[in-house]
Amino acid sequence: MIDSRWRTVLTVTPYVVLAVLVAFTLGVRWGDWAALAPTLVLSAVTAVWIIVMRRLPTRVRERPLVVAVFMTGLIALNLALVLQESWFGFLTIATFTFAYSIVPWPWELLAVGATAVVAGLAQSSTLRFDLAGIVGMTGILLLNVVAMCGLSWSLRLAERQVNLTATEVERSRLAREIHDTLAQGFAGIVTQLQAAEQATDDAGRTRHTDAALALARDGLAEARRSVRALRPAALDTMRLPEAIGQLARAWSERTGIPADVATTGDATALSTDVEVALLRTAQEALANVERHAGAHRVRLTLRTDGTGTRLEVCDDGRGFDPATRTVGPDRAEDGGYGLLAMRERIESVAGGLVVESRPGHGTSIRAEVPA
Repeated sequence: MIDSRWRTVLTVTPYVVLAVLVAFTLGVRWGDWAALAPTLVLSAVTAVWIIVMRRLPTRVRERPLVVAVFMTGLIALNLALVLQESWFGFLTIATFTFAYSIVPWPWELLAVGATAVVAGLAQSSTLRFDLAGIVGMTGILLLNVVAMCGLSWSLRLAERQVNLTATEVERSRLAREIHDTLAQGFAGIVTQLQAAEQATDDAGRTRHTDAALALARDGLAEARRSVRALRPAALDTMRLPEAIGQLARAWSERTGIPADVATTGDATALSTDVEVALLRTAQEALANVERHAGAHRVRLTLRTDGTGTRLEVCDDGRGFDPATRTVGPDRAEDGGYGLLAMRERIESVAGGLVVESRPGHGTSIRAEVPA
């Protein structure tokens, strides 16, 4: 997740760099309209190109084809500006920010390498076109490509390391938590029950049995405390219907896809486990819509009655054939594990998950938990 302050820098940088370069060009070339006009036109086209990309809905501008077209156009415009005026090599600062931030790996290397070539051409523009100049230009281009692609690779490794470190820290914390509370409690229960078996009188057996019961109650309290600690933050301040409504609004604002929410019945009496399972299912279903469905609208329905609670997430996207969607190591695509995780989560609270979909006819995911 990109920090909001860094996101602001990425948003503003292209316009600032382009404005500074245009101002410099006006100062240097003022009066030479034959040289100035093409540069101003290319600069205007570049600004419009970036603005159009920024204005696209998130679900559109994150598509690989859209990213590829945008980056190809931006690099071509940057190259044309460099061929007009070499100092527009500084515009590659902005082009690099796009390459690093929106192009998926490993295609990022291609975008970064092409941008590095543009930067190298700007840096070597003063070299003469003779043997020494060609050798020098080749060396500069290679240096730029190796350095910037190496930086891209290093950032990728650093990101992986940060993710792994965060995961290991959380695993260690949970392991310590389980060892210090539940595991020690279970060990104490076993010890007390073994002592009760070996007791020679009723008073001794009762004493050890009562001690085991007390440890079991403490362990149950610790388990519930751990569940509360892992529960979604939204459920700390609101009940499930409000949390799902807030989730849908935030998701819709981020993706640009309208999300309608309808709730019926009283869901305020649901247990913590059921609330967490249904909210996580809604989150995973919306994430799958964003990644795979290409939908134009989503509808979430939460219904509670005497038979239980039902959560349904429907979209009008491209759909898929559930019979061909595998899970596990051989799953056909990343969405497979998401469906498995949703199913396991709902089954953990004695519920069931139904997935209905057809290619070209959208998808409906229905989670049902009995009363």
